[in-house]
Amino acid sequence: MRAHAFALLLVACAAQAEPALSNRATDVLAQPQSDAARLAALAESDKVEVLRRSGAWSEVRTGAGKTGWVRMMHLKPASAEGKPDVAAPNPAGALAKLLGAGRSGNTATVTTGVRGLQEEDLQNARSNPVEFQKMQKYTVSTEAGQAFARRSSLAPAQIGYLEERAPASAPARGGEMAPGMGGG
Repeated sequence: MRAHAFALLLVACAAQAEPALSNRATDVLAQPQSDAARLAALAESDKVEVLRRSGAWSEVRTGAGKTGWVRMMHLKPASAEGKPDVAAPNPAGALAKLLGAGRSGNTATVTTGVRGLQEEDLQNARSNPVEFQKMQKYTVSTEAGQAFARRSSLAPAQIGYLEERAPASAPARGGEMAPGMGGG
């Protein structure tokens, strides 16, 4: 019975809202979309509670009680402020701190683009030739790409590979690209 109660306590702690801070001035939106209606504005370092995440977006509750969506990249953990949040302690955060005792350095990382994908999703992924053909319709010729770059005042930049970290399948230094990717 005690084990069951402890497991229930852990689940309840994990379900709590996660405190965070805005790392820049940003808008709180009605939907997780860039063109959604603006519900409120956050100034840099405003405190929010992260309720859940969806892709590159986090649903938050502001200090004023408004609930909406903010880009995940516009938030940082409240612990990044350097002071514990005494007013609203987070039991899940305390448990994580206890289990991570002995670690040194900053272990905070920011990831986007892969949230929501589980290992099982990747293992069960299948090719879809029909969708691949649809995607191919969006390719443009080298000339069209260069014309767009000129109109947009874009300038070429050479970025070298880090030899010790480059994957085995990295393109050659000559800038070779996969067919249909506009490399020539």
